[in-house]
Amino acid sequence: MAVDFTDLRLSLWDDPDQRDELHSWVRACLAERGERLLADPPRVRVRPWSTTARFSSTAGPVWFKASAPGGEFEAALHGALYTWVPGSVLTPLGMDVKRGWSLLPGAGVPLREQMASIDDFAVWEAILGAYSETQRVLAGRVRDLLALDVPDLRPAALGRLLDGFLADPGVTAALGDGADLLLRHRSAFDAECKALDDSGLPPSLDHSDLHVGNVFVLDGRYRFADWGDAVVGHPFFSLLVPLRIAVRELNADTRTRQRLRDAYLEPWTESHPASALRAEVPRATRLAALSRSLAWSRAFCELRSAVAGDQHREIAALLRGMISDITAAEDGPDADAGTR
Repeated sequence: MAVDFTDLRLSLWDDPDQRDELHSWVRACLAERGERLLADPPRVRVRPWSTTARFSSTAGPVWFKASAPGGEFEAALHGALYTWVPGSVLTPLGMDVKRGWSLLPGAGVPLREQMASIDDFAVWEAILGAYSETQRVLAGRVRDLLALDVPDLRPAALGRLLDGFLADPGVTAALGDGADLLLRHRSAFDAECKALDDSGLPPSLDHSDLHVGNVFVLDGRYRFADWGDAVVGHPFFSLLVPLRIAVRELNADTRTRQRLRDAYLEPWTESHPASALRAEVPRATRLAALSRSLAWSRAFCELRSAVAGDQHREIAALLRGMISDITAAEDGPDADAGTR
């Protein structure tokens, strides 16, 4: 469901003192590289979970981003990824870890706008394979990722997160009868979490919003952007969004969905049987709804009252879908679990 946030405003842009502080920071980051801002006013975009602006500079367009509370780790994470998986993210021009600010170079238009057709699944397969290989590298960095305050959504932590949502009156009101359904099937949910924990796949970084709008091509490599929704969790959580897009927006048939899944799984087959990996995908994409729910729970403090209704409805829809998939799985395997 698309939500219209175009009228949102933030004091970061409307308050002269805050705006001047932000502009001074951008100028200082550019000055360190011998560049400067140009006179063109920035193009500002405000969303509950982040605010961005495109500035003109002597180095070309540059992008400022400030993450909402709970997502401030993104600046530090992007800097770390630049070191750990070089070539997989854009080169940062500036980072303020405390405030959650980052400055990135322009990288042209997202891959989505370069594709001749959005349903060119060969491109999606290539992206998923490249991203999955990055995840395999990052599986050895879990302690470092957690030290950066990337949220911990490893299977053992999912129950606590679900309890937090069920304790929120706004979410439970939006859930309606779904709240009772979740409670009645809590044992099935806990069993799903344990089974995922026992799968033998190491936790890694889950982007949590992987699609062609968050991918750039630079120097012949895919660069993954917008890590503000990222969590540490089961790596296959990352399949939820691309598979849902394939089903809901691109009308992908079963064979195409399997191709996308297998392209993502290919790097993992070096250490795990392909059949075992495929068997874990439905469970992981079911539980990945909690990762997306966490992303929806964030908002700038001054915007929370304005967007709370939309947040609660989106979280409730994700949780209802999750429990529906879990109850369906109790009756038999479902290859499309998590994609409805």
